[in-house]
Amino acid sequence: MATIDIVMPVRNGAAYIGDAIRSLIDQTERDWRLRVFNHGSTDDTGAIVAALAATDPRIEQVPCAPSLTLSEVRNLGFERAEAPFIALHDADDLSLPERLSRQRRFLEDHPDLALVGGQYETVDATATRSLGVRRLPHAADRLRIACLFNNPIAQPTVMLRRSVIERHGARYGDGFLEAPGVPSLHVPTLAEDYWLFAQLALLGLCANLPDTLIRYRQHGGNISISKFDAQMAVSEDISDQLMRLLAARHGEAWQSVLPFCNHGARLAPVADRRALPAAWRRLRATLLRIFGDTPGVQRELAFRDVLSNRTLPLMLGRFACLRLRGGVDSDEMATIRHILSAYKPAGLRRAA
Repeated sequence: MATIDIVMPVRNGAAYIGDAIRSLIDQTERDWRLRVFNHGSTDDTGAIVAALAATDPRIEQVPCAPSLTLSEVRNLGFERAEAPFIALHDADDLSLPERLSRQRRFLEDHPDLALVGGQYETVDATATRSLGVRRLPHAADRLRIACLFNNPIAQPTVMLRRSVIERHGARYGDGFLEAPGVPSLHVPTLAEDYWLFAQLALLGLCANLPDTLIRYRQHGGNISISKFDAQMAVSEDISDQLMRLLAARHGEAWQSVLPFCNHGARLAPVADRRALPAAWRRLRATLLRIFGDTPGVQRELAFRDVLSNRTLPLMLGRFACLRLRGGVDSDEMATIRHILSAYKPAGLRRAA
């Protein structure tokens, strides 16, 4: 049995899967086993995987019925896993050589955590041009509260501790956190990773490494591009469900977090902007009672303070102060840029 089981679903991934697997063969960590779950591919994916498996016994191809959802395929990966750690890998991404070894060491050094992700570099379809590095928050206390407002954990960078996943019965698609009076939420597609990771984060079981772990290939087939609007709608449902669970579990009155979310670097429209500051003060006090007054919680709340007043000069001033105090994350910067683009005069928008 290997120390790390790697789960890689794929459907018609012939264009990129060879590079993805070779990036794992090149890892400095050698004690792994890769299962490629071939999800009904009709191109040359199967032949490419078979050829690589013939040269490396750590690689196994598992055929899956095309009728399965992606969540069901990923859950099959969990069920087949035997190793202490489970690494997730998409069939079009590239892991940097130290990825697995860094994550293994981190989880061994932090036995109280169940998940570690990291930063990633976005590249073009050919993986020859860098489009920038996405910087995500690190600390477990910040991720606990950050998961209410967007997804601070990048699916393709994740490594999980199998024993904790099994203990909680954590799976893609279904909720495992419960609270009196809160109906369960099923998320079969589009944001199933966010739903799974956010529940683990609420329990304080997640962290991110500050290191860049993978090269994320951006192309026309990425779900985050092709189904962006639908994915954002599901993400808002998850944020709402998380707050309902928190309120019920801690004996607090439910309050909407949606006006202060920035899924996909977008802000939800609000009916009355003048009511936002008072609503945020109430929600902020509730969140401090639930999560405690820790450095990570205060850092996440600081950006939500910025978003609590939609008057542009005030928002920009608060953001500038936050940036000067210690820097901002990629999603925070992208959110402000999107706000600025919406405020451009019509003539400037046409010129741009």
